[in-house]
Amino acid sequence: MNKTEIAEQLTNKKDLYNRLGQNIVEALKTFMSAELIPYLNIYFRIKKFDSFYEKIERKKYTDPFEQIEDICGIRVICYYNSDVVRVNEIIKREFDVLEVQDKSDLLGLKEFAYRSQHFIFRTNKKWNSAPKYRDLGDLKAEIQILTVLMHAWAEIEHKLNYKSDAQVPELFQRKLFRLSAKFEEADEQFEELKEGIENYKKQLNEKITSTNKFDLSQDFNLETLKAFIKYKFPDDKWSEKNYSRTFEEFSKYENAFELLNRGVDAFAESMGDILRELKKAGYDNLNFPDTMTLLWIAIDIIDDEVFQFRLDSGGAADEGWIKTVKKRKAEMKKTKN
Repeated sequence: MNKTEIAEQLTNKKDLYNRLGQNIVEALKTFMSAELIPYLNIYFRIKKFDSFYEKIERKKYTDPFEQIEDICGIRVICYYNSDVVRVNEIIKREFDVLEVQDKSDLLGLKEFAYRSQHFIFRTNKKWNSAPKYRDLGDLKAEIQILTVLMHAWAEIEHKLNYKSDAQVPELFQRKLFRLSAKFEEADEQFEELKEGIENYKKQLNEKITSTNKFDLSQDFNLETLKAFIKYKFPDDKWSEKNYSRTFEEFSKYENAFELLNRGVDAFAESMGDILRELKKAGYDNLNFPDTMTLLWIAIDIIDDEVFQFRLDSGGAADEGWIKTVKKRKAEMKKTKN
């Protein structure tokens, strides 16, 4: 087979390989979402002819479409090494794996870009009768699983265009070695950081459960705020965006937990009435969880300084909100008197 014939055959197979890549990316996203594995990106590429032909000549291949196994290459970019391990298990379970290679076992310090898991595979035989997998069963493809930092190193190293240590001018080898070590250490430390945060959250919630109390004097951070909300409102479904917004709002105040706790204790039982009053007063921004709205308005009602600060900064600018707060404040003063 000459060069022209090889080019024609690759062109003829391109649609099949594109369909294979698209389907595998879709399947991987479904599998990872089902197991709650976060990822930065999952994508595929089809080998360009120049690269394909160069490999044929370099490797002296006589049956290139069988011998070259990465014509279709899929890359999965995870955040943590532990997620790489979990994706490995998905691939072994869901695909017809022909070969597994851990590049870190083969290459030295400099080749950090290749510290990834590579799988050569075919589609699961059970899938091949489905219309979108028809005619794809005999095609091989490669999946690479990397962390974000591995991916970054791979992309930068690719731009440097060095295929091995020997190609790098000696003047720059030491710098590459040092950078490689830093990237690898950073990957390990991100994993340790993730585990540390998970343990912190676990211990925090275990303490609340065992004592049935929330320590209002503890550090005010996003994780302790989440624990406070779950302690006070165990059935509520807050999103990360809601938690973050509430944290930014109340991190400005000293003794934030004591402030929040006073507000909840004072108005939790009348939450429904307050929400109805807000709506009647014309406040139309009720797209947050009810308890989130309660937290904000309760603090405005019980603390004049906070309310004035929010007025001055534009944080309580809605007329319906202001009207309801002032009405409640007046009622509180009347009750005290």
